[in-house]
Amino acid sequence: MILLFSGGIDSFIAYHWLEKPPTLYFNLHTPYSEKEMKVIKELIPDTIIEDCINLGTRQSGEKAYIPYRNLHLALLANKYSDKIVIAGLKDDDVNDKNEEIFIHWSILMTKMMGREIQVTSPFWGKTKEQIVYWYINDYGGKREDLLRTVSCYSEEDTNYCGRCPACFRKWCVLVDNGIRLPFHNKKLSKEYYDRARNNYYLGERNRSIIRAIVHHSTGVL
Repeated sequence: MILLFSGGIDSFIAYHWLEKPPTLYFNLHTPYSEKEMKVIKELIPDTIIEDCINLGTRQSGEKAYIPYRNLHLALLANKYSDKIVIAGLKDDDVNDKNEEIFIHWSILMTKMMGREIQVTSPFWGKTKEQIVYWYINDYGGKREDLLRTVSCYSEEDTNYCGRCPACFRKWCVLVDNGIRLPFHNKKLSKEYYDRARNNYYLGERNRSIIRAIVHHSTGVL
């Protein structure tokens, strides 16, 4: 198999869950690609870094949305293996990273190439909070390594700006698992809190957001 490693929590934990398979990173030339590559070289130095595609110009919005991002990556990753792992989660809210769409891609790629190709994730039955719990409590991983991961859309040279949507989600799952760090964007926290109270996300994710904000944030409500 080949595991797509972004430098973030999900793919970092997947690397350990899957007993350290080969890893692959695509430099998409986004404003945050350089800091991702820096973290990747620190966490998993043997990661293959591909520089064959530029999607940075297609990025938009505060969530750094790139249309068909994971489809592009799956197609290109097939160069390295017919089993392509992208660490999707049960509580992801992403239109190109869910179990149903990965099944469709697998069928399409299999038909196109004339051999069995699988795009998959080991975490369809688990939430982000649950895989962090597993890494710390069952696997015995170092908490500081989770803090070294990067899931930040900021152009700043930091793996955690503490203000963007990606950092908010990282903050939620870490503080819910006993790892303290600050989050500075009260307006964004309030927006996520209101969505969670209105059951916008999967139930477990709604509860995680509410729990994190109520117990670990000040001046938000």
